[in-house]
Amino acid sequence: MKVIDDEKLIRKYAKLFARSFKPFADEAIKVKLGHQGASFPARIFWSKKLGIWSFSKTVKSVRYWNAFGTERPRVDSQSAITAEINFPWSGIDRKTGAAFATDAGGRVYAVHRGKIGGGKKGIGKSLFEDNYRGLWVWMEDGDTLGQVAVIGALDSPRFALQAALFVRKVGQMKSAVSLSQQTSLNFAEVAFREERIGSPPSLSVDNIAEACDHDLIVSQLAALLQRWKYKTGNDAGRELFLIPPDSNQIAYVLAVPSDNTHKSILSAAAGLLIQKSAEGGHPGAVILIPDSQLNAYVQLLERIGIFALGYRREGDRIIFPDLGKIRLDQNSQM
Repeated sequence: MKVIDDEKLIRKYAKLFARSFKPFADEAIKVKLGHQGASFPARIFWSKKLGIWSFSKTVKSVRYWNAFGTERPRVDSQSAITAEINFPWSGIDRKTGAAFATDAGGRVYAVHRGKIGGGKKGIGKSLFEDNYRGLWVWMEDGDTLGQVAVIGALDSPRFALQAALFVRKVGQMKSAVSLSQQTSLNFAEVAFREERIGSPPSLSVDNIAEACDHDLIVSQLAALLQRWKYKTGNDAGRELFLIPPDSNQIAYVLAVPSDNTHKSILSAAAGLLIQKSAEGGHPGAVILIPDSQLNAYVQLLERIGIFALGYRREGDRIIFPDLGKIRLDQNSQM
């Protein structure tokens, strides 16, 4: 990928970025943004579906400022900012956290260099680089080459959801480090956490546009399964696992390939086989593949004990038509 430094293009994409959240807005709320003694009145847009509020402001000749929060504020209240995604007015400004970039095919993405603030000890770029899990890519950043986190594909109908997930991850990461007073986050109890989804900076993907949906798919999959009676969890070695109620034994391990390439599908399947063999009680292994590719893999994967289920994208929605095949009763496992 290559950073975009042209002033006119940045202006164009900054407007698209800000507008992408408006169709999801449920209400406009008047609040005070900033901190005590340095706040200003603003009208933020709250979205229940995205789980965030958004506010955009153009600081002429300086930057495009975009602030986000994860709590629905009260009218005229002091509203805490969870994350900022700011773009430079023109050129390359590495002090500004975000940027726009293009891939080899010309698609445009919002990316982040990891510069985050919060006014608390331990919250900064090193925390982001050490703990953020998502989609990381190499980017030509002017005369340097560095890794950046991809927020989302700007032309995707799911971009606002991709960006909202990024904001929630940053918020969860900040909250965890504030509570633990550590700059390295460790979680011992069984739980599903969005900030664990995705890969560390050392890993890469082949299809960036497809990979932008990966974390969103895993998050929505977990949310659907949580509506049932399963306990869901994830950790450094397992993308998603399910435990039946009144049990401490894993019933299923699940994986979503990082993109739709053959290599990624086989890699995810191999990871599931390792996870399955490491668990007692013979858990089921489930891989989620786009409906359009399901027939090419379903029988092959079943021969090695992996169940393939399909999903499809419809606008801003991700649909899992066969998720009901995952059964609580292990004697009737798929």
